[in-house]
Amino acid sequence: MATQAMLLLLIFLAQVSFTHGALSDATFKCSSTSIDKPQLSTADILSLEASPVYNYTAFSLGPGTNEGGSYTINFCNVTMSYTHVGWNDTITTQVWLPLTDWNGKFQALGGGGYSSGFGSTYLTYAVANGFATVSTDGGHATGTSTIPTDLTWALASKGNIDWVLLEDYASKATVEMAPIGKQIIESYFDQAANYSYFNGCSGGGRQGLMLAQRYPEAFDGILAISPAINLERFIPAGFWASQVMNQIKSYPHPCEIEAFTKAAIKICDHLDGVKDNIISFPKLCTVNAHAFVGEPYTCNGTERRLSALGAKVVQAAWTGPPGRYGWYGLSKDASLTSYYITTECSSNGTCYASDSDLLDSWITYLVTKEPQFSSKNMTDSTFFDALHYSSVEYASMLGTRDADLSNFKAAGGKMITWHGLADEVIPPEGTTSYYEEVLEQDPRAKDYFRYFEAPGVGHCYGGVGPIPNDAFSQLMQWVEDGIPPDTLEATNGEGGWERPLCPYPSQQQYTGGDPSNASSFSCSEDHQRTMVPLLGDL
Repeated sequence: MATQAMLLLLIFLAQVSFTHGALSDATFKCSSTSIDKPQLSTADILSLEASPVYNYTAFSLGPGTNEGGSYTINFCNVTMSYTHVGWNDTITTQVWLPLTDWNGKFQALGGGGYSSGFGSTYLTYAVANGFATVSTDGGHATGTSTIPTDLTWALASKGNIDWVLLEDYASKATVEMAPIGKQIIESYFDQAANYSYFNGCSGGGRQGLMLAQRYPEAFDGILAISPAINLERFIPAGFWASQVMNQIKSYPHPCEIEAFTKAAIKICDHLDGVKDNIISFPKLCTVNAHAFVGEPYTCNGTERRLSALGAKVVQAAWTGPPGRYGWYGLSKDASLTSYYITTECSSNGTCYASDSDLLDSWITYLVTKEPQFSSKNMTDSTFFDALHYSSVEYASMLGTRDADLSNFKAAGGKMITWHGLADEVIPPEGTTSYYEEVLEQDPRAKDYFRYFEAPGVGHCYGGVGPIPNDAFSQLMQWVEDGIPPDTLEATNGEGGWERPLCPYPSQQQYTGGDPSNASSFSCSEDHQRTMVPLLGDL
């Protein structure tokens, strides 16, 4: 026994010695004098600092996942600041390199809202999974909230857009993450990454599509989740319900707004044959909010009835604004009180409009360019002029909807996009429309680009529906092993179900059996969707 104990001790000490040696070697390399400064043809490097970080602990998750947690990592933190010649901007980019157990891969991470990156929120998770990873602040302060809404940085002064910072945010800083990350990785590890990936949701999803469209050789694989394409259209269009509310001077209680959503789900829930509080086929849910007027609902213990004025506001959020520069509305099972209809009520029951910072900021800083502007005072004419102006002024820079991906195909890239059908921020019909345009350009686009709808899933994550937390792993399998995803494996939604997400244009079809099991569903391209018998309440 003593001999065995001594042997185990020696093995343990050897392992500790090996790990300590690896860390010591990595620490030696992790310095500004050992890591070469990247070469950028249009930029000057202002500074590059590198230092080892031990036992760093933070809550982190990957884009478009809900399986985050607290992670403790050891890494080399390389922070580089640079400026574009003649632009007078300053961009800060962080490259985090595992001190041990690098998997040989590079993962660049996108941002969201009006931020180009989320820093440690995503970086920690990536390093914990063995990746060398990078994030950029895009030249302005990086937000850490779920959807950063600050746009004050976009104005150089009252009436004047800071076009340099807007270009940095739109594309410049994002594409530069590729050469910065790759060069620093090669300098530090003395070898290039075997594979390079981009991963982002919302604004990060837009960044991913932008890379495929404009810089097709930057990454081997791209995961572009709930992409904020057509940003210049859907953001101001999302204010339409608030515009209607302000014009009719009626501000529904959040309870009433939510009651309309529940009523629509009750009517359309069964369209896929399963009663699960999910509207799987939004296009088939044609009910109008006015059909529910007079129905009872309970708010804070008091029974009330759905109103005609409330229906008018809710229907505006469901349809979106009309006209040439209008946009799609939200699906009827999406939360309307998060961004599209924001009201607050006093203790006496009087309700009023509250600011929706994501939507108001766009109109204030990018359309009127007047920091003191109040969107509550817009006439309908002013509102539709704002839609027109936004579309014309910013489409080329921020729209990111070029459907010609032939260069990305030629470069051998692979891309996966998925979008929650209950998204409360970005109408999923915009992504569907874009993918249909891609298929018109190239009917074989599924060979390198696949799009999946996620019934019941909110923005990036959340909602009743199951979430494809393994989508990034499936992208890597496609890139590295040549195995395309026939479905995305979705789990861990609030409902606790497992279901396959289907590649568009096929859609999820219940075939019978236990609806909590993925085996009870298949993918069908029958758009008429033969109805199966309605399953009872879960």
